Amino acid sequence: MLDILSDVLDRVHLTGALIFRIDLAGPWCIEANPTFATLAGVLPSGTNQIIAFHAVVAGDCWFGGRKDAWFVAGPGEVVVFPHGGRHRMGDKPTRTAVPFESILETRRLSDLRHERFSTGNHPEITVLCGFLGCDRRAFEPLFASLPMHFCVRLDTVPGSLLDHVADEIVDDAPGAGSVRLRLTELLFIQALRQYVRALPDDADGWLAGVRDPMVGRALHALHRAPEYDWSVTALAEVAASSRSRLAARFRAVLGQAPMHYLARLRMQKAARLLQRRACNISLIAEEVGYDSPAAFQRAFKRYYGISPGAWRLNGELSSLAKPPSAKPERRNAR
Repeated sequence: MLDILSDVLDRVHLTGALIFRIDLAGPWCIEANPTFATLAGVLPSGTNQIIAFHAVVAGDCWFGGRKDAWFVAGPGEVVVFPHGGRHRMGDKPTRTAVPFESILETRRLSDLRHERFSTGNHPEITVLCGFLGCDRRAFEPLFASLPMHFCVRLDTVPGSLLDHVADEIVDDAPGAGSVRLRLTELLFIQALRQYVRALPDDADGWLAGVRDPMVGRALHALHRAPEYDWSVTALAEVAASSRSRLAARFRAVLGQAPMHYLARLRMQKAARLLQRRACNISLIAEEVGYDSPAAFQRAFKRYYGISPGAWRLNGELSSLAKPPSAKPERRNAR
């Protein structure tokens, strides 16, 4: 069966941009504010979202969002800020923060790649700081289901992922740079998987839907073949449910009807296909489930606010305004 979370992470083009290690001692507090300007030169093309995470390897580190209360994370815990944004970290809560760049030996964040920085002779706290670039617009429901920050625990035993990443950051062997990029992505993915596992039974949102037995089966079917002529009745058969029960559960967990979700999924697939200039609009319409190119173009314009041809000329998804909720286009759509 299709791994739906992996499928979506592939859609958003998750790419490791930067990871480094800081060993800190004494009173300290720094404020990070990852932006496109500060990370210019290390973010891949098409990036319109920055994800920040901090993995605590040793000691206890305090964190605070822009408006959130402080909380502490210990060894083996990873704090993720999936929407980026300003946040603070220090040895104690409520200390006055200095800019994150102040520990980077006078260099700009965008000039770095994967390095190690130390303050004091006997560091008390070791943290791995990572920043990822992605195309959020390629699958907005994933990010909409994530809080401003979350904290999960990963293993810190010798040979574990965190231990391996901490060692790789100071390794200059051939190929180390490529390994660190992949490890940056892997750390976030592992943290996200832990977050999904820990969701309460009554959680809602896209990630809760993936884990829900009934809704999850329907989502798998839609992602595997969005071009199919789906109906709620057909989805109910796949989900081993009645039509009314699936529709109610789908709306309760995801906040939308199954056919609205399908319309959104088709448009996101179409947007990716339009990046391939060799694909004509008629072919794309067929690949996403429309017999009529005209019906497809109307649906696309309603979702993105511009025609498929204008979107192709406009370039990357990041330049578009946030789309409204997709409405199902039943007429002339398979």
